Amino acid sequence: MRRRGIFGRLMLAALLGALALMPAACGKKGAPVLPPGKTDEFPHQYPRSTEPQQGVFN
Repeated sequence: MRRRGIFGRLMLAALLGALALMPAACGKKGAPVLPPGKTDEFPHQYPRSTEPQQGVFN
């Protein structure tokens, strides 16, 4: 019986620890920013046009 109590407390502590750390896993908030001294090296911006895409399902 003693092991069951210790195991339960360990599981509860692990669960509470995971719940406490979940907000840290959400990632960076806000728009991406280039590092100092870097320029945007991509040839064009996406999407190329604001027109709806044409395809099989339209």
